[in-house]
Amino acid sequence: MIEIVEVTTTVDSEQAASTLAKQIVTARLAACVQIDGPVLSVYRWQGEICEAKEWRCTIKTAASASAQLIDFIDENHPYEVPEVLVISVKNSAAPYAQWLADQVDEATKDV
Repeated sequence: MIEIVEVTTTVDSEQAASTLAKQIVTARLAACVQIDGPVLSVYRWQGEICEAKEWRCTIKTAASASAQLIDFIDENHPYEVPEVLVISVKNSAAPYAQWLADQVDEATKDV
């Protein structure tokens, strides 16, 4: 069975989240991107404590596509230093795993 990962990133608007999600799915780097928010993020940036409303993108993809996906996010993300976290999925339903594999298959053929 395919190894699945969830990749998480956040952006500063719902529109930016939607745009990034569509680009990722169109490029076949993920089968699905779920967007939720706004969430309140508290973080340190350039020595200051900041608060910001953000939208979280949870990206479902094959582990074999994660390096390409990270590069894609780095190139297309609106932030100077985007959050990109990759979390391994321990198990999934077989039909879902097959569907996901079919969606990212073209992107991972050259890996």
